[in-house]
Amino acid sequence: MSITSKKITLRVPSRIIYNALKDTRLEKAFPEFFIGISKRIVNDKINSEITFRTVTQDNQYEIYETFRLKISGQKKTQVDYDTKTNTDEKSIMIESIVQTHIANVLYALLMLETGYINGIVESSNKEKSEKKSR
Repeated sequence: MSITSKKITLRVPSRIIYNALKDTRLEKAFPEFFIGISKRIVNDKINSEITFRTVTQDNQYEIYETFRLKISGQKKTQVDYDTKTNTDEKSIMIESIVQTHIANVLYALLMLETGYINGIVESSNKEKSEKKSR
């Protein structure tokens, strides 16, 4: 079994990361990108850990993704992300697909952080401008 582990620390509360990971709007809005695979939650510890099992239609490939969320300092969450696949073979194609998927997940988490921080900054600026106008 091939295993890849990554860690990333985000300035986002764990509950927001957890809710974003469980969000299924992408699958519902664009089902054409999810033809031939099924994704299920196999382990769910609210706001601390979630594991997904993704299987291809022919059951040839299986991916387990585990996200562990830990409070890290003030207003930060450390995300430990482990990916396990059932392939021991060194198929360049499969390896490339899994690595691209991992990169996309990490990129999405960084974009979540960017949106969260921008929302806080904008809210703070709005409050300051309202105080000045009084």
